[in-house]
Amino acid sequence: MKRITFLLGAGASYYSCPIWKEQGVKMIELAKKYLAPEKCNFEQSPSLNSEKEQILWDIGYFGLKAEKYGTIDTYARKLFLNQSHSELSKLKTSVSIFFTLWHLTDDFTFKSRKVDKEDFNFEEIDRRYISLLAAITETKNNKDVTIKDNIRFVTWNYDLQLEFAFKAFNHDALSLEYISQNLKFRCKIGDNDSLQICHLNGYHGFYYTDQKEYDFLTVSKTKDIDEILDSIGYVSTSERRKQLQVSNHINYAWESNPLAEKTRNEANRIFSETDILVIIGYSFPNFNKEIDKMLFDKLKGRRTKIYYQDPNASEIFINQLVDSNETEVFCDRVKKDNFYLPYEF
Repeated sequence: MKRITFLLGAGASYYSCPIWKEQGVKMIELAKKYLAPEKCNFEQSPSLNSEKEQILWDIGYFGLKAEKYGTIDTYARKLFLNQSHSELSKLKTSVSIFFTLWHLTDDFTFKSRKVDKEDFNFEEIDRRYISLLAAITETKNNKDVTIKDNIRFVTWNYDLQLEFAFKAFNHDALSLEYISQNLKFRCKIGDNDSLQICHLNGYHGFYYTDQKEYDFLTVSKTKDIDEILDSIGYVSTSERRKQLQVSNHINYAWESNPLAEKTRNEANRIFSETDILVIIGYSFPNFNKEIDKMLFDKLKGRRTKIYYQDPNASEIFINQLVDSNETEVFCDRVKKDNFYLPYEF
């Protein structure tokens, strides 16, 4: 079988998550909705009376920084260059908690956007992931649902859309711990399992303590943000006390640590085995260029077909990364309701 790799960017989660500059806006909206108005000055910290208020204020504060610097990644880069390690760690924790709250709540008063002057509600799982997973999953041993052996994913997204779409095709009550046995996405220290999904920027909702990985995505059974915050409030406190690590699960392209390096090595392995590359919703931002070049270098000599699905897809851009004499590039710039799936799958 042809080995098919999907390279996903922010646009691949357009229907389910805030992307690019929108992320900062939504972080501010969330904080303002659940904090008292007098505590919504994100320029200067007010008196905060609880862990819940501190979490919300931090989310609003970093949302404001994301707006001022264009994206949260840009502000994270500033902190990295300034060696502001403590604030960078707090930023990553806030990003992880924000995306966890975003996924767990059904509060559509802030989970909406204006599109062509009409309100658009975000979907819990982007419908395109559901459609894709329906095509690429199968049952093994009359029991376990798995993705086909020749399909792999490399994604720059923090979100777990793929994982929750996969969970939807299993018994939905199953834990993420069980699900991850049949879908290798968790990058664990000291674990030699080959990944099927590589999150190059890391993923939200998980932390390390005592060299073991846990999630805080399943501790709450409610959709109410106040109750969710009550359930996961320990995460932020324990991170500050260095009793656990959330921040090492969110990584940027310029950082180097064991989790980031393992993920990049796995992404290199996947690209080196790729016959067909499907790029979806990815704009090749400047921050990622070094890693993108490293990955595309692994395609040399393989005569890989590349399908690029994005409104701004460009053959010229892709041909700067590959040898045009040995690589076929096909661009799809029409916005569609499904991710492109090659017939060779």
